[in-house]
Amino acid sequence: MLYYCSGKLPAKRVHRHLWTWPKSHLVAITGAGISVESGLPTVDDMVAGVPLRSLFQPSIWREQPLEAFHAFRVIAREWQRKRPNRAHLALAQAEIPIITQNIDGLHRAAGSTRVIELHGNLRELRCDACGGIFQSELAWREQLPKCPTCGELLRPGFVLEGEEVRHIARALDWVTEARGLLVVGTELQMTPVRELYEVARRRNVPIAWVRDHAEDWVPYLLGQEGGSDSLFCPGEV
Repeated sequence: MLYYCSGKLPAKRVHRHLWTWPKSHLVAITGAGISVESGLPTVDDMVAGVPLRSLFQPSIWREQPLEAFHAFRVIAREWQRKRPNRAHLALAQAEIPIITQNIDGLHRAAGSTRVIELHGNLRELRCDACGGIFQSELAWREQLPKCPTCGELLRPGFVLEGEEVRHIARALDWVTEARGLLVVGTELQMTPVRELYEVARRRNVPIAWVRDHAEDWVPYLLGQEGGSDSLFCPGEV
C-alpha cells in the first residue's frame, strides 16, 4: 500500500486512520528534500566558485585539492549554522530510525540517535592509505590536511561518485524488520538505495512517500499535528 504526500496539507483531513502501527516499527528513508526548509544549498549551486556537484567527483580531490578543500571548509562552516526543521524534529521526537542519503548532519542535530548515514557526513575526514577517521577540524589546521597517523592527504568523510554507500546491509535489515516505511524528500532513483523501497514494497508494508513540504507532512503523519487525524497512529497493523 503506497500513499503519495505532496503539496500543502488539506484543510480537511480526509485520510484519517488509513492504517495504524506501533511507532517503534516505522523506519524513515530521507533525502535532500527534507532539508530544503533548513536553507541548505542544492547540488546545482556554486560554493566558493566550485559547483557543489563537483565536490562529489573523485577527480577534483586528486587534481584540485586546494580548491576542493577551500570549498569544503566553506560548506562545513555554513552547514554548521543551519538548524533542523520541523520534519527533522518530528522524526527525532518520535524516535524513528532513520536511513538518510544526506551528509548535513541535521538528523543528529535534531536529536535522532538511530541514524544510518549512507553517504557519510561532513563531521569527518578519512585517510584512504591507512583507513583512519578523524574529525573535520583538521581541515582548518592546514590548507591540505594530512593524516596524523601516516602523513597521507586526507579526503572528506562523505561518499564520492563511484564509491559504495555505507552500512547498506544494516539499512536493509532495518527495512526488512519494519512494519511501515516513510520516504521523505528523495526519489530513490539510484541503486542500492532503491532496493530499500523495493524490499518494503515486496513485503507489502504501508509506505508513505512525502515528495515535498516535508516540514508540514512529517509532523502530521507522525501524529504531532492535528491530533487523531494522523495517518500514523500507535496500534497494531
